[in-house]
Amino acid sequence: MKKTQIAIASVLALASLSALADENFPNTVRIGYAHIAVHSDAPSLSSNGPDFLTPQPAGLTVENANTVYIGYTRRLTANVDIDLALGIPPEHNNRGTGTLAPFGVIAKVKQRAPTMFVNYYFGDEANAFRPFVGLGLNYTQFYDARSTPSGDLAAGGPTKIKLQDSAGWAAQVGAKYNITNRWFLLGSIATADVKSPLTATTGSIERKTIINFSPVVFTMTAGYSF
Repeated sequence: MKKTQIAIASVLALASLSALADENFPNTVRIGYAHIAVHSDAPSLSSNGPDFLTPQPAGLTVENANTVYIGYTRRLTANVDIDLALGIPPEHNNRGTGTLAPFGVIAKVKQRAPTMFVNYYFGDEANAFRPFVGLGLNYTQFYDARSTPSGDLAAGGPTKIKLQDSAGWAAQVGAKYNITNRWFLLGSIATADVKSPLTATTGSIERKTIINFSPVVFTMTAGYSF
């Protein structure tokens, strides 16, 4: 009888631990929409060629983009988690400014920007609505950068575009709304320190600048915890 009672108690204890683990699902995946608002700033292009080949001021500005957001979160405590923000790489148009403005979109570039945040959630874990703040690091890789036909015309010939990768701090604020103990909605606003030297090469002529992207990313996602 005593052994039976111990066995029943053990089963109940394991069931309790299992239920607790199920309530504190440590892993979360999210998918949704992201709007990347770029507030770019860059000095006028410098050149190793004659001044008449790059009449000043001549610069560029980076346009906004939209993409699919994908994220993974690992719960550490009731108030702290680690959040990896990913997504389908978007493509940005680059428009000329100053003397290059009449040429419109002079270049295009794609970027992938994985970002890791440590988030702190306010309030009790049982609350349906929970605001949060996060700090982290961003790494942005630029690829498939290319001059458009109008960009080649502005540069005086076929032009190769190169942007260096960027690494810097990132921050976000947002709020989570729990629909059930597994499903939820989450919205956030994030920014990061993204700067990249740009080199445009046309034959032996190199034109350079440094772009400060100053992105602000608005996301709305649905998540599932497991």
